[in-house]
Amino acid sequence: MSMPMISMRTSVCRIFALLFVFVLTSGCATIIKGTTQGIPINSDPSGADILVDGMLVGTTPADVEVKRKRDHLIVIEKKDYAPKSIAVVKNVGGAVWGNIIAGGLIGWGVDAASGAQNNLTPKTISVKLEPVGEGGQATDSGQNSSVGIGKLNDLDQMREDDQISDEEYTRARVVLIEKYFPEMIPEPDETEPAGSGSTGLDQ
Repeated sequence: MSMPMISMRTSVCRIFALLFVFVLTSGCATIIKGTTQGIPINSDPSGADILVDGMLVGTTPADVEVKRKRDHLIVIEKKDYAPKSIAVVKNVGGAVWGNIIAGGLIGWGVDAASGAQNNLTPKTISVKLEPVGEGGQATDSGQNSSVGIGKLNDLDQMREDDQISDEEYTRARVVLIEKYFPEMIPEPDETEPAGSGSTGLDQ
């Protein structure tokens, strides 16, 4: 066998080895955490329909898998009861918020846009459905959550289409969370001090 042939085979083997290592290392986060998160959902009474972003996915009680990359609106509804809407938002824990305050905007913007390391909040959902009296209207008190999730998803789309930068994305997302989901923002004493070194989302 000629030397050029041996050299070519050696080069091909090295290329495949490098590709194999790249696939393993780049996919570690996905393998460990996965691209979805299971959220246990319960209601009182049980047997209520569960809609995720407008799609029926089951009835309570259930463990529903939702994508980590997006914010979601979960609606729980049952005949003769007022529906409940719950916002499920990409994590804004104490460590994350502390680093945003400290100036870690771009790093968090990249993670939030890509879905890397995202956790969703709340991790579990349990609601008590209120019966609707005869002739009453089954109104949903979660209209504000619906609007907020819609705006967050519009913002994600703008980021994916490269219409805004990572920093613009993160600043706008912070404003939306403060406006529509202030309960997601941790208290000042729950945030980590500046310089903690973390710029990703909470584990």
